[in-house]
Amino acid sequence: MKTVKFFFLLVAVAGTSLPLLAGNGSIYSSFGVGDIINYGGIRSFAMGGTGIASLADGTVNELNPAGLGQLTRTQYAGEVQYQGYSMSDGTASTFLSSGNFQSAALAFPVYSEYGIGFAFSVTPFSRRAYDVIDKQSNPGITQTFTGSGGLSSAQFGFSFSPVQDLYFGVTTHYLFGNFDDVQEIEYDSLGYFTTNGDKNISTDGFAFTVGGLFSGLDKALGISKEKHLNIGATFFSGATLKSDGQIFQNFSTVADTTDSISTTTKIPLGFALGLEYDVRNNFILTGDFQYQQWSRYTYMGVHPPEIQNSMRVGVGAEFLPTRSLSEPYYRQVTYRVGGYMDQSYLKLNGQAIDDYFITGGISVPVFSTPGSEARLNIGLEHGIRGTTSNGLERDAITRVTVSLTGSDTWFIVPEVQ
Repeated sequence: MKTVKFFFLLVAVAGTSLPLLAGNGSIYSSFGVGDIINYGGIRSFAMGGTGIASLADGTVNELNPAGLGQLTRTQYAGEVQYQGYSMSDGTASTFLSSGNFQSAALAFPVYSEYGIGFAFSVTPFSRRAYDVIDKQSNPGITQTFTGSGGLSSAQFGFSFSPVQDLYFGVTTHYLFGNFDDVQEIEYDSLGYFTTNGDKNISTDGFAFTVGGLFSGLDKALGISKEKHLNIGATFFSGATLKSDGQIFQNFSTVADTTDSISTTTKIPLGFALGLEYDVRNNFILTGDFQYQQWSRYTYMGVHPPEIQNSMRVGVGAEFLPTRSLSEPYYRQVTYRVGGYMDQSYLKLNGQAIDDYFITGGISVPVFSTPGSEARLNIGLEHGIRGTTSNGLERDAITRVTVSLTGSDTWFIVPEVQ
């Protein structure tokens, strides 16, 4: 069984950035660094993107490194995602889809007495995928704009607990990726030749997330005799990414030209706050608030006017009827639901581009023993982005994520008594 799980992890890590299906996404991904991916694992995905205050032992918390503090066994996860976009500008509509390896993660405890744990993961930070055709009758010109790429984050996190119920953590992010934008112009009139422009940029750099989490706030305040309420917070440092690339132009009738680019891309700082309330150890309520200062974003030293500060509010719930392996199978299924509103970092034609999504999912046991467990997780989110007013586009988006998660006693060194 361990050989099978090792093979699964190897495939998941190796394929994290490989596309499964050909496809494209929204025109909105052409701005800034693309669509920002707020992904903290399959549990968070199905619960409205929440999890800042989560101390769950059965999952890898990729939103807050302090959430690793109560791990008792090694946790692993590998995930793929399907995305479907139904887009309309009020006069015409189209549907596009794509699939990607979404994330791979591995976390394990080192010294439980002080909440020391480590985690490694690879997950997308942003995605760019668009394909637009603009036809003009006077003069007769057809322009095609396509783009692909995005940023990924390779992450190393650790947690520690200096005193009971208080946890801290730090995640180091290595952000890297490539952006490719192509413009092609075709002329209807004879005597004019097709021209092409291709801008390809590679970028990388480091960032950090510092997190804190307090367990049992209600008991500490004297509200309850037991610990039910967790509070968590994170601070993202931002990053200055080195960005190098080339601009290639082909005018057909003259010599091709290539210009080199060497500049920086500044990703701004952000912070998040979260609450988690545990009801009778089988029903959990969560709520998160996130903010990022995208008004400080710059590319080539310039802040694009369409980029604004972003804000996200999400809520979620999880219900697990029983944690006992002796109970019937159907009672060991976990149910998740949530929703979020995301005021994105885009403001076009005076109109803020906002997201409104509902989420849900289930987690079913594949096998369970007293020492190890594996689960198949399915998460779904559906919502809308943007509007057809002011010459803009409205996207109806469906995302389905499938994940295999599990726990075992790998890498755990017995503690000296």
